[in-house]
Amino acid sequence: MKLPLLSPLIAMARAHLLALTVALLVAALTAGGFYGWRYYQYRQSSEYAFVRLTAALTPPKPEELALLVDFNTLSEHLAKAVTEVFAFFKRGPDQIHDLKNIIQTGLLKKFLSKEEPPKGDAAKEDDPQKLLQQPLILLPPDFLAQLTSSLSMRRTENGTVLISASIQHPQLKRTFPLILSMEHGPDGWVVRDLVNAAELAKQLRAALLARLTARHDVLIRKNAATRKRMDGILALQSCTASAGLLSDGKTMVLVAHVLARNTGDVSVNNLDLDATFSGPDGTKLLRRFLNTARPIAPGEDFEQRWSIELDGQSPQGQRILAAGPLTCSAGWRTLGLSNAEVLHIVDVPDILKACNKPGHNHPLGFCLSPIFQN
Repeated sequence: MKLPLLSPLIAMARAHLLALTVALLVAALTAGGFYGWRYYQYRQSSEYAFVRLTAALTPPKPEELALLVDFNTLSEHLAKAVTEVFAFFKRGPDQIHDLKNIIQTGLLKKFLSKEEPPKGDAAKEDDPQKLLQQPLILLPPDFLAQLTSSLSMRRTENGTVLISASIQHPQLKRTFPLILSMEHGPDGWVVRDLVNAAELAKQLRAALLARLTARHDVLIRKNAATRKRMDGILALQSCTASAGLLSDGKTMVLVAHVLARNTGDVSVNNLDLDATFSGPDGTKLLRRFLNTARPIAPGEDFEQRWSIELDGQSPQGQRILAAGPLTCSAGWRTLGLSNAEVLHIVDVPDILKACNKPGHNHPLGFCLSPIFQN
């Protein structure tokens, strides 16, 4: 049985079915177009470029990064900043080109390597002296992990986007801020520059200088402690010297006479003495390392004479002969003990003094640093 009230509604729906279908289709297309346009707009935005950049870094995808980062411009600007602070590094007509290659090669190696976080004691190493003894690595082992975890972006008033990150360097005990600029161009949003390259180069120089100073101070303190131990074992009592010509009238012999006493509780098996011979006015004339292998038991006296032959007609020989009475200042350089321990004074170059190479207006330690030797 048909309901009389539904018949008109059914008839109306049938009459307008086509119009309803068209209206629904238009609405669906309009909504789809709107969201499609919104999605298209999003893909052109800096936010989407930032998402792509982050994804390309985790894990690193060099091919994708090459589309998102203008490494050529970025490395050139960074190379110029480096030359302002480290003018000696790769000095020459191709300095910028060489530094660009070093920068790009270093980044590519980082992208292609597999970063593994430090494990065990290395992960929590915070002993300043142990960190100072480690070979310096310019980029921390977890550089990429730190970079991706600290990335953030913000817009500027001129339409440029700034991308920020921070890198903590455990060996240098310093956190370096990175500020990158991302600009919109024909190829979309691309990272163009390291905005604070000049400031980063200055911060790196300050950090390297602080590390040089700290390493120098550690060696000085270690030598002082070693010297105190050696003096407590084999107490040096005197060092005297005299010089004269042999009967041939040409050969000069300088004789050093040393007295000491073993006041420790361990025997000394061998020793090396650092002796400097000077004139009456304090002018240093000769330095020699004098060694002997001879057991010296606790409580035993030590007496030794060393003869040093020189050409008496050489400028050095003539200066020594003309100086008059000689003085000797000496200290133990090495003591080999019967318990197999070796106490040794290491040479500590004055790495903070100016480098003696032409055009090198920086501390000597920079010249000796392995990171500037490559």
